[in-house]
Amino acid sequence: MKLGARIFKTGIAIMLALFVAEMIGTPGYVVAGISALFAMQPSVYQSYKSVLENLQGNSTGALLAIIAVQMFGNHLFVVGLTTIILISLLTKLNLQNVAGLAVVTQLVIMEASGDDFMMTAITRFAFVMIGVLSAALVNLLFLPPQYETKLYYNCQQLSNDIFKWLRLSINGSSEYHVVKHDVEEIRDRIVALESKFNLYKNERALTKKQNYRNIRKKILFKELIMTTRRAYDLLRRINRYENDILNLPEDLRIQIKFEMDELMTLHEGILMQVTNKLSPTHLSEDTKMTGNFKKDVLEMVLQELRLDEDPPYNKQHIILVISALFEYREKLEHLDKLTHSFHLFHKEDNKIKVMDEMHDL
Repeated sequence: MKLGARIFKTGIAIMLALFVAEMIGTPGYVVAGISALFAMQPSVYQSYKSVLENLQGNSTGALLAIIAVQMFGNHLFVVGLTTIILISLLTKLNLQNVAGLAVVTQLVIMEASGDDFMMTAITRFAFVMIGVLSAALVNLLFLPPQYETKLYYNCQQLSNDIFKWLRLSINGSSEYHVVKHDVEEIRDRIVALESKFNLYKNERALTKKQNYRNIRKKILFKELIMTTRRAYDLLRRINRYENDILNLPEDLRIQIKFEMDELMTLHEGILMQVTNKLSPTHLSEDTKMTGNFKKDVLEMVLQELRLDEDPPYNKQHIILVISALFEYREKLEHLDKLTHSFHLFHKEDNKIKVMDEMHDL
């Protein structure tokens, strides 16, 4: 059983909401805990949006409930019809994300009856907002998300897994179906990583100056994730067209292997440079292989494809693999420039907050 920070924060938010609501001393305070559960969000910025949206949605639900009860009573048919109207109205106002809690607000208010209906309705609306505010407060103060740490370590772990299969696949040492299964798993992890980045991208700083500085970090992490996806695309194509690659002439296959080793070394160096483990230099120049053993892969591929003889491989598949290889190189060189610029020209705030711990999505 895995207990994450969000689970603990949800429990604390419910306890806080129930504690505050209980102090009012009015029956029905359990709705504060329910609203805290609904209102808990995965990020601080989402919590801020949730407070504003829930204020609008719950106010709408409470107002509709009060009008319906005053005019038609709280018959089951009236409750159902009011719910339909409320959900339709919230959808029209683009507040469908808070429709669930707004319906809860409407139901707990319409359930009330008696001479003190208005006071009960106001109290229960207050309970709902106490839960919403408790969730936002806990999300802000208790175990705030360490997005930079999570994004960095997940990029690092994904890259290591991709490099492992790239090295084995190019040598023909891997099993196709095993690699295919891992490739699909890596794809799902990249999608989850991109979702995590979207939460990080929407975070806002307290001041405009801090927000401007954070934009540079967000751009850097965006390119880091896109580069990881380019490495994944290369692995996917090598796995798909493995037989064609293994049927290439040995000297060409060796040069492709050299090219891939060079790119993986560059990728690993950039990851270390992001956290200041390497000095801010242009790694794309330092990692290039030199000597007679290293030749131009593109030129060798073009020479091979010009041959008129019928080769034991599909030329179109080789072109697809080489295009993925050079797309990966282009993205790496761009990331290298961004990383170098970030550390060299923004020395006042070039620290990436990466804790010494492993995280996975």
